Amino acid sequence: MPVTLIDKKVAKEGYTFIHYGTAEECAECRLSKACVENLEAGRRYRIVAVREQIHTCAVCGEAAVVEVEEAEVEAGMEKRRALIGATLAFSPVKCDRLLCENYIYCVPEGLRTGDHVVVSQTGKKLKCERGLALVKVALQRVAR
Repeated sequence: MPVTLIDKKVAKEGYTFIHYGTAEECAECRLSKACVENLEAGRRYRIVAVREQIHTCAVCGEAAVVEVEEAEVEAGMEKRRALIGATLAFSPVKCDRLLCENYIYCVPEGLRTGDHVVVSQTGKKLKCERGLALVKVALQRVAR
């Protein structure tokens, strides 16, 4: 299970975040390898355990050591493809309507086109301005 450092204020089990990559300040940090190099940029992670160690961080001040796992991502998917347990290659809904209330599900952060995912949950129907039959799903990326 990857270990990283995160701002002490948000270091709680269940907290999810997206790793956006390395800040300039990390280049000189002696903990960089154990912190940011354990994570893949653009992926969503969930804290599963918080350790007692606290370190000084040039980016966030006080950073807690946490264990993380890759988190499920909520996404919009065509209803006909949304079968619990189905493994498929992720493909975001093609949508250019940035102001749509469901855009964040149709083009979710944390997954890339072609990622192999398992549908772990299906949820409510999403209102689609383009008339597509979409539902909210939870997707877990799987190694191939």
